[in-house]
Amino acid sequence: MSSVHAHEFLAMVSECAEPQSLEQLKALAAERFGDQVRFHTCKMDDLTVDALLAFLLERDKLSQQGEGYQVNRARVCNH
Repeated sequence: MSSVHAHEFLAMVSECAEPQSLEQLKALAAERFGDQVRFHTCKMDDLTVDALLAFLLERDKLSQQGEGYQVNRARVCNH
């Protein structure tokens, strides 16, 4: 099973021209990284896509735009 850094997930979301629903983001993650992917951050490991989305929403790294979500670039670290 592979582990993908949250920054790669955020980069994928940034490529979307329009805000995406949480279900669309999950589907994109499965398509790009695989159904069994786990994510990690600088502080956390072994996150499912649901746990990653909760983490990103809690920290305001994804912001709601209408009925979808986009990357909140002001809250994304650059390391």
